[in-house]
Amino acid sequence: LLGRPFALTGRVVPGDGRGRTIGFPTANLEAEVELIPQSGVYASRLVLLGEDPVHRLDAVTNIGVRPTFDGTNMSIETHVLDSDVDLYGQRVDVELVKRIRPERKFASVDELVAQIAQDILQAREALAA
Repeated sequence: LLGRPFALTGRVVPGDGRGRTIGFPTANLEAEVELIPQSGVYASRLVLLGEDPVHRLDAVTNIGVRPTFDGTNMSIETHVLDSDVDLYGQRVDVELVKRIRPERKFASVDELVAQIAQDILQAREALAA
């Protein structure tokens, strides 16, 4: 419909560090827009704004309330694949390429970690297409 992926723009802010503790560090986006897509997990690309040339980093993004951890506030968390770039304070675009699945509550953190690994595989496939 847009002819390009929908993008969320904002600044990367510190989160609670939970992604890092389970092996999937995330960039937490403080979005500059009010229109946020449906909750779920997306294959995405993170774009560092102000960089020349533009760098697009393959990623997987969760939009939602993190129900496994009894979250109540909407968050946008992006795990950049194959990179440990420091993004704190950076302005970025998160381009949502493909919705992988809805957000859901898992019975355990181990179950969530296994699903994130599957989400990453699906994101890699979608981003390679």
